[in-house]
Amino acid sequence: MDWRWVFQWIPCAWVFPSLQPPQKGREHGLAAPLLDGADDENVLHALGEIKVPLTKEQLQQLHYATRSHQTELMTVAAQFLAHYADVLPMNSPVTVEALECALALMDLDTIEVLIPASSAVSVMSSNGDDNVRENLAKRSVIRLAVRLLRSPSNPVVVNALAILTTYAGAADKYKTSIVRDGALNPLCELAFNEDTRIQKGAGGAILNLSHIDTHCEQLLICGVRESLHHFLVSADPHLQFYAAATLSNLSIQVEDPSGLVNDEGLQCLVNLLKSSERLIQQSCIALRNLASQSTMQYRITNCEVLEPLYPLLRHHDPNIQTAALSLLHNLSILEENEAKVINMGYVPELTLVVRQWQIPEGQRHAAATLRNLATPEHISTLVTSGVVEVLVGVVGNAKTLQPVLHEVTAVLAVLSRDPEAQSRLLMQLPAVSNMMQLLAHYIRARQDLKLVFYSLGVIGGVSSNGTLRDVIVQNTDIVSQITHYITPDTPSDLIKVVLWTTDLLYAHPTINGGVKNEMLASVTHLKAHASDHDVIGACDDLLAPS
Repeated sequence: MDWRWVFQWIPCAWVFPSLQPPQKGREHGLAAPLLDGADDENVLHALGEIKVPLTKEQLQQLHYATRSHQTELMTVAAQFLAHYADVLPMNSPVTVEALECALALMDLDTIEVLIPASSAVSVMSSNGDDNVRENLAKRSVIRLAVRLLRSPSNPVVVNALAILTTYAGAADKYKTSIVRDGALNPLCELAFNEDTRIQKGAGGAILNLSHIDTHCEQLLICGVRESLHHFLVSADPHLQFYAAATLSNLSIQVEDPSGLVNDEGLQCLVNLLKSSERLIQQSCIALRNLASQSTMQYRITNCEVLEPLYPLLRHHDPNIQTAALSLLHNLSILEENEAKVINMGYVPELTLVVRQWQIPEGQRHAAATLRNLATPEHISTLVTSGVVEVLVGVVGNAKTLQPVLHEVTAVLAVLSRDPEAQSRLLMQLPAVSNMMQLLAHYIRARQDLKLVFYSLGVIGGVSSNGTLRDVIVQNTDIVSQITHYITPDTPSDLIKVVLWTTDLLYAHPTINGGVKNEMLASVTHLKAHASDHDVIGACDDLLAPS
């Protein structure tokens, strides 16, 4: 950048003004002069060429100009620091002397000094290394920036917002300082400023502050709901992004998210599903987090969200696809949505995602949605859509990730009791046999009780079919492995499915008497120590004479 631009800001009479001698002592927290004898004529000459790092002479002249109490010289010093900050490489160190000069100039009330000084501090805090940010923070940069939020100069406010945004996006201790120094009220007010630069700056700072749950309640008290609503209904995509991202954070940190956004704002979020990719992804995440509560699931559905959500399940961006699937997962929890999701043709799309291995998180959400849809009224639809065949392949693949395996096995545990599903399983016995061996392995390993629970659910479900029961017993040692879980220490939910599955399998003629006797002894011991009436009843059924 050509340094001559600085002097274009200065009237001719300023170029070589009559300088006052250096003042004694300390002002604005500055250290004593680096060198004695700084004269009037070489100050501007020494500041005329930017060097990284600054030379000792430059620092001396900069210090002298900063303490001169002459607006012309202080303006030149501030402009010099602003240009110096612009040419600094990223993550560069900055001397304490230069930082102190910039802060001293930023603590003045003269607008022509404040604009370049605040610009210099803004760039230094964002481009400098961690030591620069820490040194500025130790010298009250956050307090100064908060004070400047009330400045009558828009450029000064923009620079102050940039400083606060940087610190709000850094360590949590800085966020706490920003809140403590009283930034929240002016930030929420600046969201309505006519200058869009100020609105964006306020939005960025609010977003970064919303990452800590302890600040969320204070943001709400200071009126952040109204600020975010203003952003959502605007036509500015940056403001809409800040609103959606902040709502994403707030909705997982408040007990009841239903009061965060009104119906108009919610419709704006849904409309963003048809906008740019960046907004689509953030809107999906915000709506997903808001849809963690039944009231919000109902309100979001009433905004006709399912129609724009459908094509996103095949979006080329895997992040958008996953975000859309996570939103559908939460919406499918609402019972009223089951028929809507199925009637709109989501099941084949979900099945296709479950079959894919490239996006495990999306695969997990798709399987979880199918699990929510697998109610008695809709099981037949899922089965006839080919879901069972896909699930068998995924469960039977040893490379399937554990979170995905949980959801897929849970769906299959429900569907496996259906006669039509069992008929389809009989048509792919080799794959079923392979799957059962893997399920028996998970039960034997005893490392993941949730997976054991779902695995037993699958085995118990298919065991009502004689042929499938033969496949299980003849290809696994499942009965002897199940017996190890029949103890008083097994969690109540798991012991119930253990006893149910045992009741379906133990009478099989190929099971030897030793295994049966061991099982009956374990059941007798469990009954003697059980307090759950359902468990005691299941034990009685197993111990009753055949």
